[in-house]
Amino acid sequence: MSQVPRWLPSAPFGETQVGVGVLSAPNSSRQGGMALFGTKTVPDEEVGLLQPSVGMGRVGRQLKINFVVSVGDNFYQAGLKGPNDPKFQNSFSKVYTARSLQTPWYSVLGNHDYLGDTLLQIGDALTKKDNRWFCDRSYLLKHNLCGPSHTGHCHKFVEFFFIDTTPFVDKYWSPEQKRTFDWRGIGHRQTYLDTQLEKLNSGLSSSSATWKIVIGHHTIRSLGRHGDTHEMVKQVLPILEKLKVDMYLNGHDHCLEHIKREDSTVHFVTSGAGSKSFQGLRQGKPEDGLQFGYDGQGFISVSMAAQDLRIDFHDALGHKLHQLTLHK
Repeated sequence: MSQVPRWLPSAPFGETQVGVGVLSAPNSSRQGGMALFGTKTVPDEEVGLLQPSVGMGRVGRQLKINFVVSVGDNFYQAGLKGPNDPKFQNSFSKVYTARSLQTPWYSVLGNHDYLGDTLLQIGDALTKKDNRWFCDRSYLLKHNLCGPSHTGHCHKFVEFFFIDTTPFVDKYWSPEQKRTFDWRGIGHRQTYLDTQLEKLNSGLSSSSATWKIVIGHHTIRSLGRHGDTHEMVKQVLPILEKLKVDMYLNGHDHCLEHIKREDSTVHFVTSGAGSKSFQGLRQGKPEDGLQFGYDGQGFISVSMAAQDLRIDFHDALGHKLHQLTLHK
């Protein structure tokens, strides 16, 4: 497997892309690509529950997936403490062992990751231990949707814009905050946030992708335990709506959700059910736009093609619970 190229988080979206050459090619019988999305699994001894890695392996084999996305909180409870922290093996390398999951993993940082060594997660040391691993603060992944029989330039593709959401949340910076966050590499907070918003706005504005998907750890809209992240609603959501983003995908709340509100063009998908689920879902009101909610362990799979994008919501065993299909 080729090593994923890296670039500095300060580089603009679109200046460098994760090349599709690191992804396995689609089957000749279909066009597009397949991916699994979810949060990482906490080891069984911590939760005593079935790990979604079992179902992920089965669905991954059925779909012949191209890659996996982890939406943050990669290592509980407080990130990684050093390059030899056993949590990397015990909740990643030794858990996701199915053959279908031996494919690139694209990750973002969650708030629990910021309680450990964030520079370790976004550096090269973990990739040298397990070459599936890729994590950075913000980056772009482009994946062509033309089948292997297509010749010439492919004009149909999906772009995933990964963003770093933890620095947006005010309470993590509060003087009353008792936990210690690893803000190394962030610099001045407001400058970092302004730069990230400018990059996101610029990248989405210049994108000609068939499908535009933004991925971050924190919720924008959710009826889970954490609910809406107000800083994200205020600062990120207007950009997504203005620039016609198809879907915002997040973790943070430990459940599966699909929200589509009448007052927004964006589909909000929560896939945070890798572990520590059963924390409750609020019933909500009709205007909250909850199309589906599952307060249990699970994950989602995404099937991408030029005209259709299908999101399947699965329980831990891989059984299908809900399906969302978008057309263009």
